[in-house]
Amino acid sequence: MNWVLVAALAVAGLLVGWCLRAVVAPLAVSAEHPLRTDCPGCGRRIVPEAGRPAPGQSHVASVAGHPRWLAWFSVGRCAACRARIGPPPLALEIPAAVLFGALAARVHPGSVLAAACWLAACSVALGYIDVAVQRLPDLLTAPAYVGTAGLLLFAAASGGHWSYLLRAFLGGLALAVAYLLLVLASRSAIGLGDAKLAASLGTMLAWLGWPTLLVGTFVSFLLAAVYGLALLVARRVTLKQRIPFGPFMIAGTFLALLAGAAN
Repeated sequence: MNWVLVAALAVAGLLVGWCLRAVVAPLAVSAEHPLRTDCPGCGRRIVPEAGRPAPGQSHVASVAGHPRWLAWFSVGRCAACRARIGPPPLALEIPAAVLFGALAARVHPGSVLAAACWLAACSVALGYIDVAVQRLPDLLTAPAYVGTAGLLLFAAASGGHWSYLLRAFLGGLALAVAYLLLVLASRSAIGLGDAKLAASLGTMLAWLGWPTLLVGTFVSFLLAAVYGLALLVARRVTLKQRIPFGPFMIAGTFLALLAGAAN
């Protein structure tokens, strides 16, 4: 094991997690509000003219890149009323650091590790948003898939593993279709955002093999079932209430990925 690489990527994860705050905070809102531009406590506008991005710049990039927002997102609170406007301290940094370090210890070669780390960064942000507001925004699920697939394409080209790439694409498609069927069967259990995220997670898992894809999917549902059952026993939820499923998809994926990567 390359401990220098593990330590370096763990530190990089801390930095990536800190930078993710600029993306997570404006996106961690209900579906009716595409971006958070005002303080939820006092109503003060966080980013002036946030609705007018520069030519060629996305709406979220306009918000995240504004100097005032960059000054506030690191502390996660409004400068005027101290209301929460972002994730609590270390809520993104610690998960990103742990994932990056663990992936560095288990995943190889470097091109595949890069794909896994990209997916991990997107997953940390998506997991927090899903817990906070129960949604998985397209502004993160789309880059998660494009980046993961693109880096795996590079891995296939550099190592000649075209059969791995074909399996990865087929696995991502199969898992996304399976989740989409669940959405059509019962929208109260699985959301469309889960199906979109499944494309990225399935692609990464299937790169390692069909068994890894099956294990990751099974563990995701197992973790969700155990958590839901615990909440029911504690009478914290009812059968009609929905719990965010994205974090369990992410947890199952990376547990399976770490378990199968070195095989």
